[in-house]
Amino acid sequence: MEGDFEPADGPVPAAAPSADSSIGPGDLFARIAATLPPPSEVSGAADFELLFVGSKSAGKSTLVNAFLQKDEVPKPSTPLEFRYARKTGATGQNIVANLWELAGAAELTSLLKVVLRPERLSSSAVAITLDLSEPENALATLLQWLGDLRRHVDAMVAELKQQGDKGAAVLASVRKARDQLWAEHPDAAIEAIEAVRPIGIPVVVLVNKWDAFEAAYVEGEYRKLVCRSLRFFAHQAGASLLCTRHKDKPSTAIVRNLLSHIAFGTAAIKTVQLDHSKALVVPASADTFAGIGKPPTVEGVFADSAADKFKAAWEATFPPKETKREAQDLTMVEAEQFAEETIDELRKQKRSELMRQRKEAEFEAKMTDAYQAAESLYSAH
Repeated sequence: MEGDFEPADGPVPAAAPSADSSIGPGDLFARIAATLPPPSEVSGAADFELLFVGSKSAGKSTLVNAFLQKDEVPKPSTPLEFRYARKTGATGQNIVANLWELAGAAELTSLLKVVLRPERLSSSAVAITLDLSEPENALATLLQWLGDLRRHVDAMVAELKQQGDKGAAVLASVRKARDQLWAEHPDAAIEAIEAVRPIGIPVVVLVNKWDAFEAAYVEGEYRKLVCRSLRFFAHQAGASLLCTRHKDKPSTAIVRNLLSHIAFGTAAIKTVQLDHSKALVVPASADTFAGIGKPPTVEGVFADSAADKFKAAWEATFPPKETKREAQDLTMVEAEQFAEETIDELRKQKRSELMRQRKEAEFEAKMTDAYQAAESLYSAH
């Protein structure tokens, strides 16, 4: 793959509590904190936050494992899981991607503020995972997360504007990254009839189980509607869009390369695939509203915006089903301050582990050199 890196696992939180659990506020994060050794400060590492969100059983853990190049059977997720991967840059600096997986409950969106903080706005990204084997819920999930992310990022921007030079530096970095992608794009112009509004951080829409959707909806018109709708909403939000097949190596390799580009700055992917008869590959800014086309007309629906028309066409084709409230212990969201402190501990522990591994590698190299020198002297005599 482009930009090889070393996958690594952070501490694994305790199993998620059952729906009838009597766990009190903060207990989940107390379990995480209990697994951590005393923290130590480590310099020389740059962190990037990559957060996976989406509906339950959409395949978030499978895609995280694919990114880490781990062939493991996904385990039941706790409300917030943490792992990390690292890559050593040309200067020897460790670039570390903190991988967070947020469980599927919509009520847990309040935990966005635990991982996505104002001071880290320019070094954060989100992967929204959709389950296309259940298309009746997929679009609603996408729109919910896009809305929640936009509101949260807008709040972070407002907070940074109150932080003087420090906040201004973060915002300048965010604007620079946005302009690199969108400054010359016609759909991002102020005068554009349908304007792209980037959320403010890189967003990747991962449409999982494309193969299951193909098998269930064999007629091309279904795929055409799904692809055009997903392209529209992803493009409108300034997001990348990838469709993946279950355990399909080519599609997971593209996911891995795109996420590596975002997190580690490796080469951007060159593949663009817009044909609705195949799994989509649409990097951010590679699409256009003109290429997507106008939304279909739905009888009895009188909407002005293209977004409302696409949404109405999707819901008419795939009527939403009533979903059961996901069994989650939600009392943990009452302890956000404690949660943030625990996340800091996770980062510090990871940095400590990186320093330990670096020292071990340096010691091993020195011992190897000493052994080779001694062997040379012995051979000479």
